[in-house]
Amino acid sequence: MSDATSDATSDAMNDVMNVAPGQARRSSKKSALLRSAQADAEDLWVYRGLLALAVFAPLPLASNRTWAIAILVSWAALLLAATLFVWRNNFAYVAERTAQFCLPLGVFALFLLFSILQVSPLPDGVIQFLSPEAYLVQVTAGLQGHMHLSLDLYQSRLMLGLTTTYLTVFFLCLLIVRDAARLSLLMSVLVWSGLFQALTGIFLFSFGAHYSLFFVDLVHENVMGTFVNRNHFAGYLEMTLAVGIGLMIAKLGRGGPNHAGWKNKIVAALTFLMSPKMRLRLMLVVMVIALVLTKSRMGNSAFFSAMLIAGIITILLSRRTAPATAALILSLVLVDVFVVGTWVGLDKVVTRINNTEVAKTTGAQAEESLEQRSLPAKYAVNLVKQFPFAGTGAGSFYNSFNRYRPPEITDYFDHAHNDYMELLSDLGAGAFCLFFLVLISFVQAIKVMWVRKSSLPRGAAFGVTMSVVALAIHSSVDFNMQIPANALTFVIILSLAWIASGLPSPKNDTE
Repeated sequence: MSDATSDATSDAMNDVMNVAPGQARRSSKKSALLRSAQADAEDLWVYRGLLALAVFAPLPLASNRTWAIAILVSWAALLLAATLFVWRNNFAYVAERTAQFCLPLGVFALFLLFSILQVSPLPDGVIQFLSPEAYLVQVTAGLQGHMHLSLDLYQSRLMLGLTTTYLTVFFLCLLIVRDAARLSLLMSVLVWSGLFQALTGIFLFSFGAHYSLFFVDLVHENVMGTFVNRNHFAGYLEMTLAVGIGLMIAKLGRGGPNHAGWKNKIVAALTFLMSPKMRLRLMLVVMVIALVLTKSRMGNSAFFSAMLIAGIITILLSRRTAPATAALILSLVLVDVFVVGTWVGLDKVVTRINNTEVAKTTGAQAEESLEQRSLPAKYAVNLVKQFPFAGTGAGSFYNSFNRYRPPEITDYFDHAHNDYMELLSDLGAGAFCLFFLVLISFVQAIKVMWVRKSSLPRGAAFGVTMSVVALAIHSSVDFNMQIPANALTFVIILSLAWIASGLPSPKNDTE
């Protein structure tokens, strides 16, 4: 170091030592703001790429095709590489930031390691110890010396790529979405994506569109957006609607001043009609219309049930804003159920639900019964018993179930129509890592609503709570988590609970 540089450094240190305490605090705060602005500028493009990925995922048939999965995997890998490049000179910050979220990241990483174990070549003796049934199946096929825990290596490798993508996106959300502005924009983008899907679905449904896309024959007899299955589209709307309602709750604390006089009240009313709050409310109305028009029995049941359950939880935990929250939830129920639902035909969905139980006896035009829908899940219990620890391999259900299904089942099932049973049969003990990740994220969202006073963290926590409750109900008769677009969106929403808890706390933000 030169003498001039040494003298300058010494002078600067003396200045700092002699500065007044108040001035030092202001200087420190200014430096922190400068570092924050620099960090925002450095990974801004990565953040935008993350938002674009969230919007893209549902577009190509919900990314439920091999080539679409390849795009998701490549996209996430590029975002991770860009992030590492941006922070190449400051990995200490990355470590400090992610250390706050070591529990969810650790659980997710443990699940990834389990997925790697399923596709790794292992000695025959290890396979026999970990999964005796998998050992017998592969001995029968003459695969001695080339054994894996998975019975469908190709599908399990494909799912490993998706698992890596989900973990990458979860990590990037926690690292990059570090302030209120970015959190609010991420939630808004999810809602806008849901609105686009709703408008697209309603438009195609309005004239009964029938066409082929990517070698798939699509008939829009019901609203299904860019998805192949209306039930999975309903699952996507459940999540984006939950985030949208969370944004509405976040705006409860931004009310304007009281207006005296009828002229001022009229002006205030007109201003409200043109406000972002009203725009968001209209967006939610359109999305509810699309959800009802899917005529998905469990999709609609899960949404309205989750809205009431999450609303009650929020009212109980939001002591300061309980009246406003209660009014909002009540208005949502009144408008969405009694007005929108009646207008677009919620009664038809109710009729489908009522007719569900008699589907077996009312002819070919009847609805599929819950008993029929639950058959593969019922017999998947045999798979869980045969492969209790290692499972049959991620993504292997359609192949493994054919070997173990009873002779009375003649239909072909590529999924269990029950996420719980399919995850347990495919992943064995590894499924509990996923269940635990969802549980701790749900608990974290509850904690945020209990502790934080700021409206945005509370709104984000509500979105997580309602999404978890809705999919917990819906997953009992469907397989939303096997659809890449829905699984990716759900992972992003789970991250909102941890992001909200890690937001900088304004003065008096905790109760």
